[in-house]
Amino acid sequence: MTIITPTQSREARRELGISQADVATAVGINRAYVSDYESGNINRLTNGQLRKLRSHYEEKIAAAKEAGDEIEITFGGAEPELLPIRVEQVAASQCVFPIGKGVSEEAVASTLATIADIDKKLSKLLNTVAKRETVFLGSGSFSEETLAAFREAFSLLASNYLLIRTVGGWPEIGLSAGNMNIAENSVLAELFNEVGPYFEQAGLIANSEQEEVKA
Repeated sequence: MTIITPTQSREARRELGISQADVATAVGINRAYVSDYESGNINRLTNGQLRKLRSHYEEKIAAAKEAGDEIEITFGGAEPELLPIRVEQVAASQCVFPIGKGVSEEAVASTLATIADIDKKLSKLLNTVAKRETVFLGSGSFSEETLAAFREAFSLLASNYLLIRTVGGWPEIGLSAGNMNIAENSVLAELFNEVGPYFEQAGLIANSEQEEVKA
């Protein structure tokens, strides 16, 4: 069950007659965080901050009722369009990315495993020495070996980004874990010639060999 949705936060504030700044001060967060969350950025606040936000409203509502005000506000119930999934926790902050509704836990797990495999390749690649061609005066252009490393690194970085965006859903360019609809002859379609195998590994698109068997 959702702790509190952006819509519920907006409605509670308006019903109680309090500002975003008042809420932010009471909860101990930046007012911009409250504004972003109420605008639909569900990843702006951690679960701990959302619980504090909800508790603050509930205390205010209880006090208003004791004072004789007729006020009825409920929280939870409805789920947002995107469900935040914690990927990694560093100190007190959280790194999250959205998961589209209907995406299975298996798809999320295989995508994270694929991203981890790509990260291993990236770690090795990004730690290689960037070599330059030797010229008469100083250093010249990057060597072909280094340029190839750059191209591969950018391809792997693009793979990770597109995998995350696909699991969350990026309908504007046709990326969705349940329904890939990439425009033909687009830059993205060409890019998929490079990153496609990782999407097959993650199970987000059918393996070309599997498609041939089905045919």
